[in-house]
Amino acid sequence: MISGKIPTNENERLSWLKDLDILDTLEEKAYDDLTHIASQICDVPIALVSLIDETRQWFKSHHGLDATETPRELAFCGHAINQDEVFVIEDADHDDRFHDNPLVTDAPYVKFYAGAPLIMDNNIRIGTLCVIDNHARKITHDQKESLAALARQVVSQLQLRLKIKEMQDLDKAKDEFLSMVSHELRTPLTSLKGSLGILNYQADSLTDAMKPMMDIAVRNADQLLVIVNDILDLAKMEAGKLEMHFSKVNIVELAQQALQLNASYIERCTCHASLEVSSDVKSVFINADQQRLLQVISNFISNSAKFSSDKGQIIISVDVEDDYVKLNVTDYGEGIPEEHQHKLFMKFQQLSGVENQKLPGTGLGLNISKHIIDAHHGEIGFDSIPNKKTTFFFKLKIIH
Repeated sequence: MISGKIPTNENERLSWLKDLDILDTLEEKAYDDLTHIASQICDVPIALVSLIDETRQWFKSHHGLDATETPRELAFCGHAINQDEVFVIEDADHDDRFHDNPLVTDAPYVKFYAGAPLIMDNNIRIGTLCVIDNHARKITHDQKESLAALARQVVSQLQLRLKIKEMQDLDKAKDEFLSMVSHELRTPLTSLKGSLGILNYQADSLTDAMKPMMDIAVRNADQLLVIVNDILDLAKMEAGKLEMHFSKVNIVELAQQALQLNASYIERCTCHASLEVSSDVKSVFINADQQRLLQVISNFISNSAKFSSDKGQIIISVDVEDDYVKLNVTDYGEGIPEEHQHKLFMKFQQLSGVENQKLPGTGLGLNISKHIIDAHHGEIGFDSIPNKKTTFFFKLKIIH
């Protein structure tokens, strides 16, 4: 018996096998289907997807054979991985390399063997797709071509596995990065914002020259924290990892809270805002994540404030339509030009050419708002009449 030679690139070959993380995994239908087809095409009882590691050949799929592995020194596939084409043994009893091989003299009594090498990138051969019979036979040219084609399909499955593994590793790295950014940026920014707030409350101790600089520092700290929060929120949403905490929420009270939270921002934009609610909708309850929905309303309000004319009016209203509640935020500024309206809910899109934009934004707020309303199974949209008014709204189902 003569064992197959160790490939010259053995270390690199074994590294590929390790990266695949496939050895000793469960059976998979994709590979089983290919060995079944190989068995049918070549008219043999056994077909295997065989992977060669340091000491054994392990079968990812073993059609017609109960064994899941054999020692490497006995493996026909140990010879096949050194070939460029399909490796064929028509009668093992008359081949000096195999006639006394225990796999030939004992079960499974291999007499005929044909193995197509599984050739990965950089000419790395990690195993074979092989077919076996327990009596001598020949293989046709068409059968060899078909076996080689099926081997390429096995390679495609293996490469797909690598891609999925790379994506999972990237997803894990992304999660770790987001966690790091959340701690390394949010924490000091929050601390900085708090310290500036304390100093700002002690305005009497500041000189006239220091006061405008303090105002600038506070505004920029606020803006930077908004940018960081928006980017982190968007990344979590796109990864499907943004946590939502639903509870019974009074939408009218939430609108009042949003108005109070944005009061200073509205003032800085030299606007006025009011909440208009009819007497029959003082209490309207929905199932929602209170903080995330507050984020959406605040985004609507801040957008309206940015794009309102000087001393413009912003109206927040809550309407009931059948089983749904609709929250609207309307401003009477320049409106949204028709050529820009299709961009509104796209990420990193900010409208250009709007004269009354007072404060910069990230271009993420409306995209994030859409993600949040979609997570609530609601509807989000807008109506705009250029040079007259713009209304942003969302609709959610009422709970009773």
